Amino acid sequence: MKISVAAKEYLIEIEVRKFTSKTIRSYRNNLNVFVRYCQEEANVTEIEAVTLAVVKQFTLFMISKGRKGSYINGLLKVAKSFIQYCYEEDYGGFNTRKNFKWCKQDKAVIMAFTPSDVRTMLKSCKGGDFLQVRDAAILTMLFETGIRCWELCCIRPADIHDDFVIINGKNHKQRVVPVTPILRKALLKYDIAKENYFSLKNTDDYYFLSFHGRQLNNSAVEHVIKKHGEGIKDIRVSPHTCRHFYAQQQIKMGTDLYTISRLLGHENVQITQTYLNSLRDDDVINMTKQRSVLMNMC
Repeated sequence: MKISVAAKEYLIEIEVRKFTSKTIRSYRNNLNVFVRYCQEEANVTEIEAVTLAVVKQFTLFMISKGRKGSYINGLLKVAKSFIQYCYEEDYGGFNTRKNFKWCKQDKAVIMAFTPSDVRTMLKSCKGGDFLQVRDAAILTMLFETGIRCWELCCIRPADIHDDFVIINGKNHKQRVVPVTPILRKALLKYDIAKENYFSLKNTDDYYFLSFHGRQLNNSAVEHVIKKHGEGIKDIRVSPHTCRHFYAQQQIKMGTDLYTISRLLGHENVQITQTYLNSLRDDDVINMTKQRSVLMNMC
């Protein structure tokens, strides 16, 4: 089978698996890079000719282009899934579960907001109109739960409870995040503002709504974060940085990695471990001292 034909079928397959539109777009772009390399650089047009050696050559080719290890591994992740699909469908390729090579990448450096940044962003939401109250609720939800941007957009009114929120996460997995007193207060204000603003309007069945009563998308939430994070320097102002802040604060408070992993919806604890590795040495020392004090008090 032609590798281009197999790629088209694979993209249909991930739609059937109900991947999000954003994930499908990312997979399509990354898969196109791999397929283009096979056809133009490696002279491989049939999926039967794709071997581990071709994948290794692709990795070396991307390294020669000056691409970072994290970017290359993103491409390899999609290539691995594609090759495995072709192998299981008997189109060709090889069993990537038994043998696959990743690119070595630098230690992850995760930059998060500081508590001062968070206070500044929340203070910028002061006001009684619908959008200001909604933005405050969005920021508080992100900082207090660490959920992903699209997870926030997909929350429905029925998912909100007094003490917890049901989150529909990646790979169609549900989890529960607790509602803190700070978050409960923000959501109560938002409920009142939303009810008053949309009393005579039809709205989508989602909890966080746009000015017109429609479901928010990733771009809308990113705009909210950038608007209230204006002036913050040397850090990426985005919804995912709110997630980094939540994870690092949980670690500093002594929450174990397994619990944080479950709250964040990570596939395994190794992913969560990167947050601990990214803390500064003085943070780790302070954490160790605090735990020693607590142990002596017990």
